[in-house]
Order: sequence, then structure tokens, then C-alpha cells
Amino acid sequence: MGVIDSLSAGYRFLGRRMEIVLIPILLDLLIWYAPQFSIAPLFAQLARFYTSAATAPDLPADTGMMAEQVAELLALTGERTNLLQLLINTTVLHVPGLLANLGATGTQAVAQIASWGQALTLVAGFGLIGLLVGVIYLNLLALHLPIGRTPKSTGVGEFLQTVIRHWFMVVLFIVVVAVLLLSAGVPLSIGIGLLTLISPAIGALAMPFFGGLLLLVFFYLYFVTAALILDNLPIQRAMLQSFRLVRNNFWATLGFVIVTNLITIGITMILDRLVAIQPIGVVIAVGINAYIGSGLAMALLVFYRTRVLRAAGEQFELEVAD
Repeated sequence: MGVIDSLSAGYRFLGRRMEIVLIPILLDLLIWYAPQFSIAPLFAQLARFYTSAATAPDLPADTGMMAEQVAELLALTGERTNLLQLLINTTVLHVPGLLANLGATGTQAVAQIASWGQALTLVAGFGLIGLLVGVIYLNLLALHLPIGRTPKSTGVGEFLQTVIRHWFMVVLFIVVVAVLLLSAGVPLSIGIGLLTLISPAIGALAMPFFGGLLLLVFFYLYFVTAALILDNLPIQRAMLQSFRLVRNNFWATLGFVIVTNLITIGITMILDRLVAIQPIGVVIAVGINAYIGSGLAMALLVFYRTRVLRAAGEQFELEVAD
């Protein structure tokens, strides 16, 4: 199936199970009404460090200006960061999150986090909960998709066991990727630093190359979570399957990623104005975004699985049951 066919099938399947849309809706409303967990004091400390460095007498003017810009960026980032947004995992598990993407906050109370230990604890806790919610969300989508090797759960207990297993595998996948990136990133960063000392021009050229290489790695791992949840594969096989699928369907996958991201960005820009009409505008915008984002997530599962079936030479039907 092509990109448009996958999108069409995704929304047709979602139309029969609209209750799944409640998960991203409730998450967005939680971000809006629950107390914020702000790390602005911690980023303010970092900003003050760069501000004091920028005023050092022996520092070149260009470097001082750059340090001031970094300080302003850090302060702004801290003010806009709400750790509760980690409950919505849009990157790995494709959970729609309008208010998290916009960085929007309601009129709720703000809890200022001034300890790095407390901040790291909250990041880990909210992150793990966000992964669990995302696994539940994708499993509910996959439960109503008539293709995939994972047996469909017939009861609540069986479904919970499947969710816990997939949650563990997703966490393990993130740890594996982080370790691999750290192992490769440290030597590459040192190499770029040495090149910069030898020739700033060569170092400047090496930095975007490193960024492009990192982006390519994530692109080839795009279908790992779909393989884990739809086909119940172990980590290494899921990564290998994603790599093969992208390699054999490079342009189709690139087209799917571009189209879905353009839809997401375009809808977010449109709904940004609707969010300004509070409170009814927020509720309407969150509902629209949850439906569109859930359809895109379902389309991802359809696109992945139909490509796998086609590669295996299997026949499949995607008729939505009445």
C-alpha cells in the first residue's frame, strides 16, 4: 500500500474505534489543568553561568556574544519546560500531543524544581509513565488492526501482560540506542573538536555531517516500535526488520515520514490560534489534534505491516468490518 492508501486505511480503522482518541485528549487536558513542574530555576543557574562567562575581560567579543545568546536561550527554555509533558511520548510511540508540542500551559499552579536530583527523578518517572501510556495506546490501536503476528488479547489480564512485556522491550530499546549513540558520539565529538582546532572550517563542515548521520540512524529505526508491538519481535530482530524495511522501501518510507510530519506541523500551526480562545478553543483543538494524530499513528501501523507482508509475498485484505 502507498502513503495515501495507508492514511485512508488508518482513518477508516480509527473511525470504528473512536474511544482510543480519549487517551491523547485526556493527556493534553492533564497538561493544561494539572500543576506544572518547572525547571526554570535550574536553567536560570546555567544561564547565569554563561552570562558571567560572557563578561570575562579576556574573552573575544564574538565568543561573549555567543555566550549571551546561549544564556538567553537557556532561560527561555527553562521557562517553557513543563516536565509533565514527558507523559506524552510523540517521538517513539507516536502519541498525539498538541499542548506539549506548542509548549502551551494553562493557569494552573507551578511547582518550581530547584534540585537537579529531584529534576532527574521526575524526568525518569514521568518518562517511564509516558512510555507505558504510549505502549497502551499503540496496543489499543494494534488490537483493532486485522494484520500483525502478535495474538490479539481476549481479556484484560492478557492485554495487561502484553502491555507490560512491550513496555519493557520499548524501555530496553531506548537504553540500547542511548548506549550505542553514546559509544559512537563521544569519539566523534572528540574528533570534531580536534578538527576544529586544526581547521575551524573543516570542523564546521563536520558538525552537520554528524547531525545528518544521526538523523539517518533514527530514520532507519523508524519502525522499531511498530515491529515490537505488531509483530512481538525481540529488540535485535525489531531493529533489523526496521532497517530492512526502510532500506527496501526507502523512498516510500521517506514520503510517508514527510507527509505525516507536514500534516502534523500544518495542523499544529492552525490549532495554535484556536488554543488562544480559552477554554472552549483548547478543548476543540485538543479533540481535533487527537483524532488527526491517532489516524496518523494507525496509518503508520498499516504502512509498516502491509510492507512486511508484501516483502514476504503474503496476501492481505484491509476491509473494515461493519
